[in-house]
This record gives sequence, C-alpha cells and structure tokens, in this order.
Amino acid sequence: MPSPRVSICIPTWRGGDFLEAAIQSVLSQTFTDFELVVVDDCSGDDTVARVRKYAEDPRLRCLVNQDNLGPEGNWNRCLAEASGEYIKLLPHDDLIAPECLASAGGGGACHSEGP
Repeated sequence: MPSPRVSICIPTWRGGDFLEAAIQSVLSQTFTDFELVVVDDCSGDDTVARVRKYAEDPRLRCLVNQDNLGPEGNWNRCLAEASGEYIKLLPHDDLIAPECLASAGGGGACHSEGP
C-alpha cells in the first residue's frame, strides 16, 4: 500500500475532552490522501476509548505508549510513526478547517485565519 501524501499527527495525554472534535476536523478534510496518527501517552482518562470510536476509518491509527514518555517524547513518537510525504502536527485541543490540506496543495503548511 502506498504511503499517504500527508500524515496528521496528534500526540495526546488526557485529551479525552477535546480529542473527538480534533479527530472530526481531520476526518472532514476535503483532501483525503492522509493518515491520522494519534499517540496516547498513558492517559488515565477515556482518551483511547474516544479515539477508538473512529476505528472503522482505515486512515486512523491509534497507538498507546507502554510507558509515559512526556510531552517531547510523545511528540517524537508520533512523528516517528508518520509515513506521509508531509507531516502536520495537531495538538489534541486544536481543530483544522475542512479545506486546510487542500488549500496547502495536499501538503506543506496550512494556517487557520486569525481574528
């Protein structure tokens, strides 16, 4: 199977309250050649259960660290798991607009408009 054009990486720790909205914003992209990599850093809440609600989407991979790696270690693990030509890091409490990847030409940077 060929690698996706873009890997969207969401490192998370105790992100349950926000993560579903972030995942939905990714899965709503008009550009569809992407993978979504979510790496949980041993959360004690329902983060993993919330991610697994979307398990039927083949673009989503949910990984759970065996040990807590801390913020930097978790971000690095998330990046290491990415297989796309381009990488978009997305904090678990952020959203991206539906045209984000398409407006960036399927890769590179995409920015949300400020106030």
